[in-house]
Amino acid sequence: MPFVSVSRPAIGVSILKARLGEVGIPCDIGYANLLFAERVGMATYGLINDRLTGWMFAGDWLFAQQLFPDENRDPYIELLKKNLQPSEFDTILSVRDKITPFLQEGLDRYDVASYDLVGFTTTFEQNLASLAMASLVKRKFPNKITVFGGGNCEGVMGIELHRRFDWIDYVCSGEADYSFPALVQRIGRRQPVEGVAGVVYRVGGESRLSAPVDQVRCMDDLPDPDYDDYFRQLHDSSVAAEIRPALLIESGRGCWWGEKSHCTFCGLNGSSMTFRAKSAPRVYAELERQKDRYGMGQFLAVDNIMSYQYFRDLLPMLKERNPGISLFYEIKSNLKRRHIELLRDASVLAIQPGIESLSSNVLRLMRKGVTAIQNVALLRFCREYGVELAWNLLYGFPGETVEDYEDTARVIEAIYHLRPPGVVARIRLDRFSPNFNQAAGFGLANIKPFPIYQHIYPLPDESIGNIAYFFDYDYSDGRDPTRYMAPVLNRVLMWQQNQGGDLVKSYEGAAELMLIDSRPDHPRLNYPLNGLQREIYEFCDDIRNRASMDSFAAEREGHPVDLSPLLQQMVDYHLMLREGNQYLSLAVDTNRRSEPHAALEPATF
Repeated sequence: MPFVSVSRPAIGVSILKARLGEVGIPCDIGYANLLFAERVGMATYGLINDRLTGWMFAGDWLFAQQLFPDENRDPYIELLKKNLQPSEFDTILSVRDKITPFLQEGLDRYDVASYDLVGFTTTFEQNLASLAMASLVKRKFPNKITVFGGGNCEGVMGIELHRRFDWIDYVCSGEADYSFPALVQRIGRRQPVEGVAGVVYRVGGESRLSAPVDQVRCMDDLPDPDYDDYFRQLHDSSVAAEIRPALLIESGRGCWWGEKSHCTFCGLNGSSMTFRAKSAPRVYAELERQKDRYGMGQFLAVDNIMSYQYFRDLLPMLKERNPGISLFYEIKSNLKRRHIELLRDASVLAIQPGIESLSSNVLRLMRKGVTAIQNVALLRFCREYGVELAWNLLYGFPGETVEDYEDTARVIEAIYHLRPPGVVARIRLDRFSPNFNQAAGFGLANIKPFPIYQHIYPLPDESIGNIAYFFDYDYSDGRDPTRYMAPVLNRVLMWQQNQGGDLVKSYEGAAELMLIDSRPDHPRLNYPLNGLQREIYEFCDDIRNRASMDSFAAEREGHPVDLSPLLQQMVDYHLMLREGNQYLSLAVDTNRRSEPHAALEPATF
């Protein structure tokens, strides 16, 4: 159901379809999000799904009127008017009249009458659309079995949905690779479902969760996701020409870093933090099978974090065999040059590294296991090797200081020529994150669901608290992070608006290295480096500590050399970055960039 991207198939239910096929149960997937995009237009769908997602919940609100028709809509409408452009406001209100016809058309389009069981996958803002359609299914066909699953059904959220909305027969909480086929088989055989781990069911009108979900242990045992329904419906869709699809692949679940040190703000993994990954041969074979099956080579990995083992096996395999595939991965940011070069050579042409901050102290507070200078090195390596990246800058962590953001502002001034963050935002409080589970210990107080939930669910506060995924909070010490973030926000805005400023290397001759600086707020000078100056600058192409630099200079010159004046000048002119006793050269070597597989387009984010 809406609202979720129409440019990619749904991998969770596509795996479940393949799992059901293994036990002989026919299944079809209806992409009602495509149908809704047809009815409202791609621009309107994009406004709701992209522009308003995560803060206005307009998608959920539009469908809430089907479930709670007597509720007063005026307070939310005033919020819309206050926060949107007039044209956007008018667009959202115009969609309200299209909800009921869409739901009825969905029943007919997907021939719901012919199925025994109708399942709904719901993550983020799919809840109300799924609830509305499921309610209509039950009213029209009381004997149909309805099942909910997906991210919105994890733990207490799934139990509360089941408790509050009696037209949901069952909920699969957590990974459903084993539980959903087992549930369908038991329903088909008219057997009790109580023993199926991870399933919420009713006994005497009370919602109960059976034993904890049985997680997948060997990822290689999973079938390839079956995307046939998506591509068939996309082909027949009137908006197909406006959609650039990509294939999804899942090579791992959980987070190997989170097992060691759960990042304080991250709530993505819920109860499934344990990291499991497919073997390299299995991933490679699946990529080839899916490429051949669907005739496209652009893949987005849905993994929370790429397995580090893939630098040893999968990526060299992709590099050597060159199968005509490009990939996007989420990845840890403490990577070295050789890692980025290998990613490029293996056609992992786009990544989302967990950078999150340019302050080592703030990174320590969020348990990232990486330093600011490592994050800057990654930004430069990606620029040099032509690997696209997306990252966000987060702030508002209890314990951060004004000095942390003064340092961040200085770092930004030196790296205007590298990729800026896409989003700068105060940390959000997500269910399942350490900040949520141990709020008082992290200096957070007055935890409450986003107020917007009250405009969507006219339910008791306790129920909303159980259904919600996003929460508001105060700081125990009363801080206001926006005050000390102002200098950083101003610099990020300049960074994002940078019109071509750069800091690059130019090799004019064997003996001279020219640094050409055209960054904004810089003197726009060229800096010629010769002899030891050049050698030291190039030595710091990777992060180096002062001791190694002193040893390097002494070996080159045959005697100890005081590098302090040179290094201080480099740092003052923002040609190098210093953090403690570590240094990194900032100029980009554009000669390193090449396109190993020029025919491939980079995977879209």
